[in-house]
Amino acid sequence: MNDMKKFNFKILGLVALIAIVATSCGLKKMVKKYPNVKYEILPNQPLETNGTSDYTQKINVKVKGTIPPKYFHPKVTVEFVPVLKYDGGTTTLKTLTIVGQKVKTDVTPVTVISKKTGGTFEYNDVIVYKPEMNKSELVVNPTAKLKKKSLGLGERKLNDGVIYTSTRVGQDEDPSLAEHGYEKETFVTKNGNIYFAYNDAKLNMKLAQNQKPENVTKLKELTDFISLGLKVKTININAWASPEGEETINQKLTDLRSKTGEKWLKDLYDAAAKEYAKINKLKNYKATYPVVNLLSKGEDWDGFQKELAASNIKDKNTILNVIKSQNDKFKREKTIRDMSVIYKEIEDNILSLLRRSEISYNCYEKKKTDEKIAALSTTYPDSLDVKELLYSATLTNDMDTKVKIYKSATTKFANDWKGYNNLGWAYLMKKDYTNALVSLEKANTLNPNNGMILNNLGVANSWKGNFVDAMNFYKQAESKGVNTTYNQGVLLIRQGDYSGAITNFTGKSCRYNIGLAQLLALKYTEASSTLECGPKTADAYYLLAVIGARTNNTSMMYDYLKKACQADAKFKVQAKDDREFLKYATSGDFTNAIQ
Repeated sequence: MNDMKKFNFKILGLVALIAIVATSCGLKKMVKKYPNVKYEILPNQPLETNGTSDYTQKINVKVKGTIPPKYFHPKVTVEFVPVLKYDGGTTTLKTLTIVGQKVKTDVTPVTVISKKTGGTFEYNDVIVYKPEMNKSELVVNPTAKLKKKSLGLGERKLNDGVIYTSTRVGQDEDPSLAEHGYEKETFVTKNGNIYFAYNDAKLNMKLAQNQKPENVTKLKELTDFISLGLKVKTININAWASPEGEETINQKLTDLRSKTGEKWLKDLYDAAAKEYAKINKLKNYKATYPVVNLLSKGEDWDGFQKELAASNIKDKNTILNVIKSQNDKFKREKTIRDMSVIYKEIEDNILSLLRRSEISYNCYEKKKTDEKIAALSTTYPDSLDVKELLYSATLTNDMDTKVKIYKSATTKFANDWKGYNNLGWAYLMKKDYTNALVSLEKANTLNPNNGMILNNLGVANSWKGNFVDAMNFYKQAESKGVNTTYNQGVLLIRQGDYSGAITNFTGKSCRYNIGLAQLLALKYTEASSTLECGPKTADAYYLLAVIGARTNNTSMMYDYLKKACQADAKFKVQAKDDREFLKYATSGDFTNAIQ
């Protein structure tokens, strides 16, 4: 009996040993034949970043595996776990479980592979991009498990580096600069009337209408204005007659009255010339007369109706209706004469106002020269008004000087939003987002819901990386009538919506971000045209080099890569490790281009 027990124990031990050996042998065979397992990255190129709806740059990892027939043990479980390795760290991706036909598991999802026929699997994961990943390797060392035994099948490199061109969004949005409102040429007009007696064109300043204080004052103001000697734009003298006289006589009368007005004006010039000659002891000095436009207007029927309607005459509506009912001009003139006899107010307060020459004197307002404004803006800004001060900033291309001028505007005109808005704009041009936001938020406090300020707040937030806030500001500005489609399009690039960005860019051309969106949408011909016609910057050259690499146009790639590196040395470092140029990185021409 004891011998039988010993025999059974030996049998069990032998079975266990055989099982262990079989297990070990099965895993080792898979390790040995592992080189026959094939992997490919989908699509067949380095990993690439893409924007997402939350403005996070992410990397889509897609791997296709092909397992040959008679390779996969029916009781083996394999854990497929890719790892992205880079300087300073690693990122471990999710696990895909692959099992043989005889494995029972609750793991989901799971891929089953037949030992007889082999099979394929697809692996998908998304990871958040970090700049350290630009130079990296995606590797995998699947772990095969059979019962309690496990072995690594061997590390295999799946991919080399990350293409991050989608992150090269430029700062070419359209901020809003408030109009200064300054006009280099403005006109000042003064008017005065000379009144005439009935059926007369002689100058008579003792006439009742000419003696009225308000008319005397107006004529005095005109005289003083003329004496300023401002540059004349136009001088018009419009002469009128009251409508109760005979029409042909009235037309001739207005011709004479316009000339009387001109004579009055020339007398002023003669008097001024005489005074000037006396002061400067000049002989035979004569006045130079300006060009005067004489316009004989004839009967002022419209003026009569207007004055009658505005008068206090009790029966004015009846009178007006009676006069209007006369279709014949002669009868109408007689009716007015008859009414003026019955109603003395018509003669004294209406008809006497219509017999006149209107002198309209239009001059260019005296202005400071641009040179004077520019000098005062940085030395004595308090001597300029707000329009002049804001205008002065347009007379310099130096951004520091613009900041200084706009700061003066915010100090002197602290309640004017334009100074703060434009100061914020200037800070944006200097890439000083912190101070830009301070100025723009102050402008928004002074003038809430102003579309230009909201647009600028959008630009400032976008450039500072606050993309959600930026889009909100753009939408608000758009609702206030400001066109922010281009600025929104730039944010769409960051969301990975390249076709949407291109649509938003409709109507714009030759801009860096348009070219970038076209490149990312694989529209290489359009992207090349856009970047070549736009500003010749290092960033634009670099994108053109990328297009050359993607289209196998090596002469284009090397030419623009050299220009980019010459324009900005940072691209020498970037290009060296940029996976856009991976297949060219070992060539001598590439090395020469980035020197």
